[in-house]
Parts: sequence; structure tokens; C-alpha cells
Amino acid sequence: MAAGAIWGPGLFIIAWTLGGIVAVDYSSVDNPISDLAAFDAPTRVLMTIGLAAVAVGVGMAAWPLRRLIGTPAAIALGLNTVCTLGVMFTPTGRSGDIDFLHAVFAVLAYLSLSLAGLLASIAFFRRGHIRRSVVSLAVGVITLAFLGASLGATAPGLFQRLGLSATHLWLIAVGIGVVAGRIRLAG
Repeated sequence: MAAGAIWGPGLFIIAWTLGGIVAVDYSSVDNPISDLAAFDAPTRVLMTIGLAAVAVGVGMAAWPLRRLIGTPAAIALGLNTVCTLGVMFTPTGRSGDIDFLHAVFAVLAYLSLSLAGLLASIAFFRRGHIRRSVVSLAVGVITLAFLGASLGATAPGLFQRLGLSATHLWLIAVGIGVVAGRIRLAG
């Protein structure tokens, strides 16, 4: 189940990367990922698959990873799963109400991702894993900072991708460590 932390975020990154390449009149620097999953976007199916993959992968990995990153961080990943599904089921471009719900789900998904790193840093610190604690804290802060910057007018797509990638790459690294046996889950 911990392998979901590898393939879920990985497939999501692949989906928005490919979507950004093939979409016409789309800038990965200036446009949010949500534009690729919009109701009438030609890349909607690709992005729906990517969103479903990250939701399922992170969701299934949260339970076993709780023994490593702590229950509060695992709950943050579970919240991210629910909010990511909310993003997926409320594609932009249908109505103002749906766009509003999409934005609420997206903001909560971003916040829960940053919380996962921040809360994991506490669990690692308590277990004496100082390096893992510092890295997790940095990931949480970086994710929060970039995702906050993505709400501005300058390069929102780039900042969104950097923020999401910070935590997603951290999750992939944790997942690889667990699956490869280099990181042991606590009893």
C-alpha cells in the first residue's frame, strides 16, 4: 500500500506535464493545472486520470505511512485525498458555483499537503530522526510558500507546480524508502 505514495503523485506529475505540453494556448507558467482539467478542456480525461491516481495512491499510502510520519500527518494525507477527489469532481468552466467549490477543494488540498510535511516533521523529531524532521519541515514550508505565491498574478502555474511537486516528490522519496526497505515503519 505504501507504493501508492510513489505511483500516485508520479502519475499526477506525468499527467500535468503531458497535458501542459499538448494543450494549445496553454502556459504551464501562467495557467493553473485546473485549466487542464476544466469541463471543456481537451486534456480533461488525462487530468481526471492524474487526479484519480494521486487521490487513490496517496489515500492508500496514508494508512501504512502513519507508522512513519505519524497519525496527524497521515490524516492530512487523507484530507488531501478527499479534497483532491473534490477537485476532480468539480471541474472548472461549468458554473460559478462549481468553480467556487473547485477553488475551495483546491485550497484545502494544498493546505493539507503542506500540513502533511509540517506534521511529519514533528513525528520524526519525537523519534530522534532530526534530518528527516528538518527535510519534512522544509517541504511543508516550501509547499505552503509556493502555493501561496500561486494565488498571485505572477507565474501562478509555475508556483502551483513547484508547491505541489515539493510534497509529491517528498512522498515519492518516502514511498521508495519504505518499499525498498531503507526506511522501516515504526511498530
